[in-house]
Amino acid sequence: MYGDAGYSGITLEFPVTLRKTDPAGADTTTLAVRTQDVQTFAGYPGHLVTVTAYEPSQDDPNHSIETVLTTARLTSDSHDRAELVVDLAGIPSPAFVTVRVRVDTEVPPGLYDDFVVTRLTNESANFVFVASFGFSA
Repeated sequence: MYGDAGYSGITLEFPVTLRKTDPAGADTTTLAVRTQDVQTFAGYPGHLVTVTAYEPSQDDPNHSIETVLTTARLTSDSHDRAELVVDLAGIPSPAFVTVRVRVDTEVPPGLYDDFVVTRLTNESANFVFVASFGFSA
């Protein structure tokens, strides 16, 4: 369907660093994923969007502990947008998270949905959290 785009597979994942600018501010921020042309079939759950935190292991600082913070589903009814409220209470700043978008694979392979992720935004009241792509300390 997208002749000018490379085939990206069934999953994409963005690494994001979230920095808290106001220690007294809320511990939540909203990550919004925008897409184009999401179409899903009735009876199937839709495309999974997952926000996962990565924190250093106390036992081995060269390894991270993965914790799923929140999930959402993209469906035909979501109007090409998924908003995920991310609670970062107890996670030190900067917080290292990923935003993963995975095609609904419960449908038969020939019916996988072709769509494009067009934007990822951080929507934080009063800019309590600022975001940047990649993991940077």
